Amino acid sequence: MATSCQNSTPDPGKLFQPGQPTSGYGGSSYEHAEVIKKNYDDGPTGYWLYLPASPAPASAPVIVFNHGYGGWNPANYGAWIKHLVRQGNIVIYPRYQKDARTKPVEFTPNAAAGIKRALQVLASGELKIKAETDQLVIIGHSYGGVVTANLALNAAEMGIPQPKGIFLAAAGVGPVPSGQAKSYAGLPASLKLLMVIEKQDTTVDSVFMKKVYAESRLVQAASKAMLTHYPDVYGSDSITAGHNEPTCADLDFDSKDGKLAASPEVDATDYYCYWRLADALIDCSRNNKGCSTAFTDSKEQTFMGKWSDGVEIRRLTAR
Repeated sequence: MATSCQNSTPDPGKLFQPGQPTSGYGGSSYEHAEVIKKNYDDGPTGYWLYLPASPAPASAPVIVFNHGYGGWNPANYGAWIKHLVRQGNIVIYPRYQKDARTKPVEFTPNAAAGIKRALQVLASGELKIKAETDQLVIIGHSYGGVVTANLALNAAEMGIPQPKGIFLAAAGVGPVPSGQAKSYAGLPASLKLLMVIEKQDTTVDSVFMKKVYAESRLVQAASKAMLTHYPDVYGSDSITAGHNEPTCADLDFDSKDGKLAASPEVDATDYYCYWRLADALIDCSRNNKGCSTAFTDSKEQTFMGKWSDGVEIRRLTAR
């Protein structure tokens, strides 16, 4: 992939997807103009740190972003990371794999080690920004979603802060199930749990997320949701629903190591599904706001924007 994700100029004679909203969840009303990038990638317990700047805050809440299997190059998720940081979050991006030979059972402890290292650097004052560790939210795509669920299940044992909310995006183990926990019944009652399944996902399907949803009985029904995202071919620029929908390359985040297997553009699925719902989950987890969008208001929760002629894009469905 040679270029970063970007919106192309729509053909006025064709139906096109909506662009990024100017306000609200998933929107472009950013508090910060810049992202400071810090590379601490030195192997499977390595990580990258992304800090908001212009203006630089004295402190900021933390989001951990766990990549998919083999996707340790942060450029795969660069557009989403930039969105999160410019809102005022510190993003920790653990590597958790040295290479494709790292065993799945090592993924979660490696990620936890990277998170702890990142928090130690932040606590040292070296970067002149304090991490609000009591505000932790974790996002994970593909096998990174499995790592995310594992971290929430065993946060105290792993020596990391207990996350307030987790977002599992097209999460699953595929043909290598050894990295998942035997049961997720221990996920705490205080957790906010949001999951999105891709209808056309042939890489990991929905087995893992259905397992987490069924076993997480302590999590309150009003604080967890499992949604399905569908393709829509109504417009000229069709919406797909494959495994890599949560990705979007931005070469400003390229580590020059690891494959780029990202979605080729930022589109309505990013703005209205992943970014919008993650923003609502974050606000719900930290401030008890946005909970209706993330969990309880089915009309708001499932909205995917409108085509240029005003017809709604096919909605998500919720379990």
